[in-house]
Amino acid sequence: MENHPARVLIIDTAWLGDVVFSTALVGATRQVWPEAEIHFLTAPRAQAIMTEHPQIHRLWVFDKHGAQRAMNAVLTLADELNQVRFDVVLCAHPSLRSRLLCARLAAPVRVGYTGFGERWAFTHTAHNSLAIEPDHVERRLNLLRALVPVTITPPLRIGLNATERSWADDYLKQLDGTDQPLLGLVPGSARLTKQWGVEQFIELARIWCKRTGGRTLAVLGPTEAPMRPHFEKSGQPIQVVESGLRQCAALLQRCHSVVGNDTGVSFVAIAAGAPRVVVLYGSTQVNYRFPAPHRAIAAGVPCCLPRTGHGQARCKWTGDAPWCMSQISQEQVLQHILPGP
Repeated sequence: MENHPARVLIIDTAWLGDVVFSTALVGATRQVWPEAEIHFLTAPRAQAIMTEHPQIHRLWVFDKHGAQRAMNAVLTLADELNQVRFDVVLCAHPSLRSRLLCARLAAPVRVGYTGFGERWAFTHTAHNSLAIEPDHVERRLNLLRALVPVTITPPLRIGLNATERSWADDYLKQLDGTDQPLLGLVPGSARLTKQWGVEQFIELARIWCKRTGGRTLAVLGPTEAPMRPHFEKSGQPIQVVESGLRQCAALLQRCHSVVGNDTGVSFVAIAAGAPRVVVLYGSTQVNYRFPAPHRAIAAGVPCCLPRTGHGQARCKWTGDAPWCMSQISQEQVLQHILPGP
């Protein structure tokens, strides 16, 4: 692409973790077009974490499952976006709704993934197949590579402000032993088949505290409140955190290590700057290679789901807790998170 665009729109209205992956696309866009205005369109569930991103000129929010659910809302949104006169659109979400939106946009360059409607939605395309490119970040960068060379993969990134950092400092000062190594736990996930299990996390915390003399934070979202009694009655020094997403990100940034399931908050921890994050994969496992020192641990057993699956509500083998996640041992995790001698 010879001419540098003045305004670029990046679209990702998917799950929180997917949107966090797209922050690398924001960074790459800034690298190749340093003078461009970068706008980002997302859904309400990612609004909080994308607010104050230092490289985003304007954040647009599309409530596709709420007030803007009707299809005519896509037309209204397209009209609003067209008033900005974007030069380039990078669509990182392969849904039909996102394709319809792109088809209505007047930007001369629109890049999206191959598949249904690609001819009328996009001017350029990139593959979205896990068989071709299993890495979530690289698949997003391939959208930009359809236009210009991209040789450096930027880190995942969110913007935390001074108030949020100060809040985290004050929170941790109230805990005893905060000068000791702090372990962050992210035990939730939208799917049961992606959860390592509360008891596994409690046992990990017990071993961590015994070997390091440190403490543990367990970050819970609104739907994970039933986990709280398990942590509180465990007899281990585990502090349950149920604050807002940005406050939790600021706390995870302070942890020596973070261990979490395949869920958005785990990737938020990476983007917030946590020193070391270990993400556990089972039913939708792929042997992802995270940038060091972060680590993905896969169950290492045959998957019962397609590689593109989100994870079923229940394990097809046990009818309850996922068998594959139980194959990840405490020692597998500990070898990647314990402080060095």
